[in-house]
Amino acid sequence: MPNITEITVRYAETDCMGVVHHAVYPVWYEIARTDYIKAVGMSYAEMERGGVMLPVTGITCNYRRPAHYDDVLEITVRVTRLGVARVEFAYTVTRKGETEILATGTSSHGFVDAKTFAPLNFKKAMPEIYAVLEQKAREDS
Repeated sequence: MPNITEITVRYAETDCMGVVHHAVYPVWYEIARTDYIKAVGMSYAEMERGGVMLPVTGITCNYRRPAHYDDVLEITVRVTRLGVARVEFAYTVTRKGETEILATGTSSHGFVDAKTFAPLNFKKAMPEIYAVLEQKAREDS
């Protein structure tokens, strides 16, 4: 099942028209992704302390409708691809209580060793967390 993160648009995230600046959406995606990882059973900080990092290898953002200052938004995130060395997340932004999509996006990541930044097999590095992530990814489909 996808994870939902609630965000209230802050004044600093908008332009002089009160519309959210395009560069803010990837920051919200990161917040939602971090919440998703916590829902799997481990904080991102714990993952890093365990020797695994998850750098971004690609990101997309498609803007459909503007979000405005003080809107309460829901960022829905789900896993769309999961391999032993890579993962892709998909994001949907809506106003809370509404169904109209304001933006969609994706982020791709590689699992790497925190010390060497060499790619690693996440399934072998953290098998318990990988199993939960794999199950959650199946539920997200």
